[in-house]
Amino acid sequence: GGGDSSSYPAGSGGSGGGSGAAVSIGQGTANQGNAGGTQNGVNSGGGGGGAGTVGLNGATTTNGGNGGAGIASAISGTVTTYAGGGGAYAFSSYQGFGGVGGGGNNDTAGTVNTGGGAGAGSASTARAGGSGIIIIRYPDIYKDAVSTTATKTTYTGYKVYTFTSSGSIMF
Repeated sequence: GGGDSSSYPAGSGGSGGGSGAAVSIGQGTANQGNAGGTQNGVNSGGGGGGAGTVGLNGATTTNGGNGGAGIASAISGTVTTYAGGGGAYAFSSYQGFGGVGGGGNNDTAGTVNTGGGAGAGSASTARAGGSGIIIIRYPDIYKDAVSTTATKTTYTGYKVYTFTSSGSIMF
């Protein structure tokens, strides 16, 4: 998620890292996300790291940093970007934008089914990161899988099963 504009230490994210005080940068999980940006002055947090790029630093003492971009994938048959970092909060002026891939703008939740980070808000307001998604794709020469919770689609020689909540699948 994005960093707030206070002096609290930054948190680490499950994908990209969060950001907060200049003395602490949240780290991403290896091979899943990047670090957040740094705070610039007491009024401007850094953006959260995305799966593709790091979060941007707070631009000035009143401008929050943007979240890092996620990573694009065409596994579903349509190019979609996932796991963008959340935008940072600033007390005034410019509020950080979420990174491409579902990252929330300042003080907003990440986009559902993208794994995007939430944008930072005021200390009393927390927003949720975007829920994740699981996509299984295999050549359509094989028989259909059995699942009561996945959505099945086909495209150009592939069967695609998409889970947006818990479920099971049998082959």
